[in-house]
Amino acid sequence: MEERRLEKRFLDTFDEIVPVMESVRKGFIAQNIALVKDGRAKFQEILRNRAAFAEKVIQEKKRTDAEIRYMSLIIPFQTVALAIENVMEKMEIKVEAKILFSEKAAKEINVLIAIVASQLRDIKDYITTRNPNLKAAIKKSMEDLTRLADEYTVVHQDRMIQGVCMPKASYLYIDITDSLKRLSRGLVAFSEKA
Repeated sequence: MEERRLEKRFLDTFDEIVPVMESVRKGFIAQNIALVKDGRAKFQEILRNRAAFAEKVIQEKKRTDAEIRYMSLIIPFQTVALAIENVMEKMEIKVEAKILFSEKAAKEINVLIAIVASQLRDIKDYITTRNPNLKAAIKKSMEDLTRLADEYTVVHQDRMIQGVCMPKASYLYIDITDSLKRLSRGLVAFSEKA
């Protein structure tokens, strides 16, 4: 298969993932379990649909250079997918158990998700154009997200000490921010191989 057709498979996957993540984010903020569960189910379906093709390429005995390059993108994509799955899982746990985040914590998660959404838009454009400025923007977004998440964690620890944040919420908050950092790093790794 030609390289552009193989890359388009990733592009199409990112196109499908972005609105699903937005739906889950809205459900997370609104404490709407139906939105979160529906979004997570759609995400898992997207992955199932894409996995069959990837397995087919991997099992081929004779591969083109384009297929070998496609295979090199599978691992960074898996990192991205696992991080997204973990974010969605923790959001589902939070909403289903009716665990409340402080307004500040919810805003912080929203800021981090907005950065990841920007990275996803940039990676889609980068796959299409190969513009090195987009690749640099993806990396800068990761650096910004990491810096902010680390700052938020320090402030979060203070909220824990003051009793503003409860341990159940704390665990989920830290897990979500760590997963968003992992997702962001995975997008950078993907752009480096794309």
